[in-house]
Amino acid sequence: MKDSNIPTRHTAPLTSEHIKMTLEEPPLWKLDNGMVVRQIHAGQEEVTRIDFVFNAGSAFQSKRLIALAANRLLREGTLTKTSFQFASLIDYYGAYIETSVTKDTGTVTLYSLNKHLPFLLPLIGEIFSEPAFREEELATYLNKQKQEFLINNAKVKYRASTGFNSLVFGEHSAYGQKLEVDDFERINIQDVVSFFKRFYYPGNGWILVSGNISPELPEMLNTYIGQRFVSEQIKLTDDIVFAAEHPAKGDFFELQPDALQSAIRVGLPAIAKNHPDYHYLKLLNTVLGGYFGSRLMSNLREEKGFTYGVSSYLVNYRHAGFFSVATEVNAMHTEAALGEICHEISRLAVEPIGEEELHLVKNYLYGTFLRSFDGPFSLADRFIAANDNDLPFGYYHQSLKTMLLAKPMQLMEVANRYLAANNMIRLVVGKKEKL
Repeated sequence: MKDSNIPTRHTAPLTSEHIKMTLEEPPLWKLDNGMVVRQIHAGQEEVTRIDFVFNAGSAFQSKRLIALAANRLLREGTLTKTSFQFASLIDYYGAYIETSVTKDTGTVTLYSLNKHLPFLLPLIGEIFSEPAFREEELATYLNKQKQEFLINNAKVKYRASTGFNSLVFGEHSAYGQKLEVDDFERINIQDVVSFFKRFYYPGNGWILVSGNISPELPEMLNTYIGQRFVSEQIKLTDDIVFAAEHPAKGDFFELQPDALQSAIRVGLPAIAKNHPDYHYLKLLNTVLGGYFGSRLMSNLREEKGFTYGVSSYLVNYRHAGFFSVATEVNAMHTEAALGEICHEISRLAVEPIGEEELHLVKNYLYGTFLRSFDGPFSLADRFIAANDNDLPFGYYHQSLKTMLLAKPMQLMEVANRYLAANNMIRLVVGKKEKL
């Protein structure tokens, strides 16, 4: 007798009803120094994450590396504590401090048990009001980063990524900056101090608190951040060009004779997230190369065996963004792989996506949407991403709704508007005689 409880692997499970999910704007208040604080109260564990976000990304630096160095050195001690003393206190309370820099923002993030916040917030206050910026710490940081750069710069994947970035935004633009080995010798501690004073001040940042927030936290934040971090804005005169008005087009090749693989990048500048067509473009990107079962994976990996992995993605910064396909292939397959990538992109503009494939991708996006909002810290990540692009939190719900209602002909029209083959940048780094 056949056991009816044994699942069949040949039939997909029935599609369930979509869950209606609303995303309300997190409530806000202001500290005495004027900093806006947003809060996402969620979760059962007595843990809180606090993000301090400043408009202090790499786009604002006068020399390459300064934004990264200033952000990273914030956790290397204060005027009253050495790097070792500061790190020891953080470890003692079982907390974790993370620093990160994008092209637009510099962020300092604290993860802590609620019961230890009265001891940790004074330390965070010192980071911003009394940073040390010691020369020896800068030297150590730069030496480590230089070694990582030299290792990465020998890889075709890294060179293709940075090279494509410069092509799509322009090498002389703020977003198109390309790191060189000489940059590690060009900055000094005064550069770092000046950058911090210019961009890390209350009026240039905001705070997001997420987790199981204790009632005492607002008062503690105001005491240790709102009343102690009171630096003034330094007038900025820079006229920043974030991206070139006329980006590159066509074929580019960088030879690396010893490379066993060639790195390929194909793409072009993309519309911003607030554009009404962006949701359709995101759906098209998923069909093309945005998940493991995508067309590019089926073609280049499963059918042709050219690569272990290929993906397409949309990157958005505050003032510009791009679409790109990325992969690494055996050098002997470079020409063929490049041709298949361009073929799959072109198909989107001339062939309507089949209903079955479109249904599969929509369900994938729906599942990804639910996972990306699972828990307070995931909610925090999504809110920061929306806020960085001046979008309301409800943007995600509208985006999902639009994608789930998208029709094949709508998608084909969008592909024709934004994925034109004659506008693409095609970059190869590795072995190849010509494009």
